[in-house]
Amino acid sequence: MIKNLLKSLGNVKLLFIGMLFMALGISLITRVQIGTTPISSLPLVTAEIAGLTFGTTTFLFNASFVLIQKCLLRERFDHINWLQLPLAFVFSFFLDICMWVLSFVDPQLYLTKLSLSMLGNVLLGLGVTLEVRSKSIPLAGEGLVIACSVVFKKSFSNLKIVNDVTMVVLAAILGWWFLGSFYGIGEGTLISALTVGLFVKFFNRVFDKYHWA
Repeated sequence: MIKNLLKSLGNVKLLFIGMLFMALGISLITRVQIGTTPISSLPLVTAEIAGLTFGTTTFLFNASFVLIQKCLLRERFDHINWLQLPLAFVFSFFLDICMWVLSFVDPQLYLTKLSLSMLGNVLLGLGVTLEVRSKSIPLAGEGLVIACSVVFKKSFSNLKIVNDVTMVVLAAILGWWFLGSFYGIGEGTLISALTVGLFVKFFNRVFDKYHWA
C-alpha cells in the first residue's frame, strides 16, 4: 500500500517545488491588483467577503472539488484520489505563506503592475510544468475537470475553458453583489488565461531539450 501511495505521488520533491512556484506565481499576480488567475478568482473574492485567508478558501474549494469528483465518478473514483486533500492543504499553506511574504508588493506604476503580473505567470507556468512532470495525481482543480471529461465524454481542454470561465463569472457575480465591484478580476486575469499555457509549453521544451526533471 505504501508503495502504491508513493507511486501515485510521483516525484514528491518535484511536486512540492512545483506547488511552491505555483503558489508564488498566483500570489504575485494577485498582489499587483490588476486581476488574479481565473481559477483563483472565486476563492479570492470569497476570502474577501468572508474575512478568511486566500489559502483557507482555496483549500475549501479544492476540498469541494474532490467531493464533487466522488459524486460524479461514484464507483469509478479511485480511493488514491483522496490524496488530493492533503496536497490541497499543502498548496493552500504555501499560498498563505507566499501572500504574506509578498505583502510588501504594491506597485504604483501601471507598467510595473503589468511586468510583475507577467513574472507571476512565468512562475506559475514553471510550477505547473514541474507539477505535471512529477507524475503525481492531479491537484483537485484539474482532477475535477478530468472527472467531468470522463463522465460527460467531452475533451479536457474544452472543459478546462468552461471551468475557468465559470469560476470567473461566479467570482464576478459574488464580487458585484457583496462588494460592489468585480473584485480580483481584471486585465491580469485575461493575461493569465492567455499566457500560462504558453509558458508551460516553453518550459516543457526546455526541460526536454536539457533532460531536466
